Amino acid sequence: MKIVIVGAGKVGEVLCRDLATEGYDIVLIEIDRQKLEHLIDIADITGVVGNGAAIDSQIEAGVNEADIFIAVTEHDEINIIASIIAKKLGAKHTIARVRSPEYSTNMTFAQKELGITVMINPERESAKAIVDILKFPSSFGVETFMQGKVNIVEFEVHKDNPLIDKALMDVSITDEKILVCVVRRDGNSYIPDGNFVIKEGDKIQVTGTVRAINEFILKCNYSTKPIRLVLIIGGGDMAYYLARELNNRGIRFKIIEINEARAEFLSESFPNALIIHGDGTNQELLIEQRIENYDAVIACTPIDEENIIVSLFSSSMGVTKNITKISRNILKPIAEKLELDTVITPKKIIADEIIRYIRSVFNTMGNKVVNLHRLANDEMEAIQFLISEDSKAIGIPLKDLKVKPETLFACIKRGDKIIYPGGEDFILIGDQVLVVTKEKYIDEFDNVLEY
Repeated sequence: MKIVIVGAGKVGEVLCRDLATEGYDIVLIEIDRQKLEHLIDIADITGVVGNGAAIDSQIEAGVNEADIFIAVTEHDEINIIASIIAKKLGAKHTIARVRSPEYSTNMTFAQKELGITVMINPERESAKAIVDILKFPSSFGVETFMQGKVNIVEFEVHKDNPLIDKALMDVSITDEKILVCVVRRDGNSYIPDGNFVIKEGDKIQVTGTVRAINEFILKCNYSTKPIRLVLIIGGGDMAYYLARELNNRGIRFKIIEINEARAEFLSESFPNALIIHGDGTNQELLIEQRIENYDAVIACTPIDEENIIVSLFSSSMGVTKNITKISRNILKPIAEKLELDTVITPKKIIADEIIRYIRSVFNTMGNKVVNLHRLANDEMEAIQFLISEDSKAIGIPLKDLKVKPETLFACIKRGDKIIYPGGEDFILIGDQVLVVTKEKYIDEFDNVLEY
């Protein structure tokens, strides 16, 4: 399967690495020869030096034979034009990264009239991810499945948690069932069975409905204080989309933005919010703005190091929910060592979305990949499948299915009903099944089975 990628920036690099590892034939178009050669050296790809929106470059890259064309440069216009040209040349599917709010409002037109199959916005998707996290303020991260009905939520196990020193089979603290699907301990990740014993300091990922997760939070002595007031540091596109989401939910917010013209734009866009023109990394300004009174502080300037410093200062001032935007992989281990509360990585969010789409396109049996998120520092995947009539698992009790090691059926959605399955439960045509697995590159539900 041939995939052509335009742009060797942060998102392009992640896609080249991940998709080449999954065995796809990757051709990268990049105008900067040095960037291109660097990626060719570290990933199993080929490349073309040139403008991705130029017909000659696309022809040289063999776009006419491409199953999927992905444009992820830093410029929306190049991505849109490149995708239109690629479709005209014969690429079967085209994906364009589009960040500007001006273009994002015209996605339906672009898809219908211009032939762009998918338009993906990292900043908007990141804003949605932040809002999901704010629903569960004591969590480190939230992934959403089953059309918003099921969440995988990450918590740290503190000393007053009733799960400590208990085997999971002996845990029953909520009326509605929940499932501990991933445990991280001492740098290792596990998919626990019923005999697994939870320890203080573990980071656990729990699957459940919103109601069940909220009860879990209460019973495990996590904070239940809702988020009502948010401070956003940096007024870029992510801040714009986040402000829009918060505004729609009635959550009050303030934005500090260093660029005066941008601050004026945000003030006009959100007349009911307070927009401050100033340097959000200036600690005196943050003290003046009474940072300690905010329920959450979100650091999303363009500079990762500034975001880390802001979050550390915010935490030192007593803010309990701090969300830090980090774009560069090299800083993620540092962020973990500094024990930053929650880290948002836009390129990972968008890469997961693109990989989900690619696996859905390339599967052959029809067990469609509906949703996909990578968990535990990308060591595991949570994949939501729509089950077709071709699956060999249909109608067989789960206890009788031979499943690959380190694989868990987290839940089944049947109609409007969510089932947390036991051994006697089974899968039917049309079910949606959430699988958590250490197996890599799964694009078919039946690939988690052993024959």
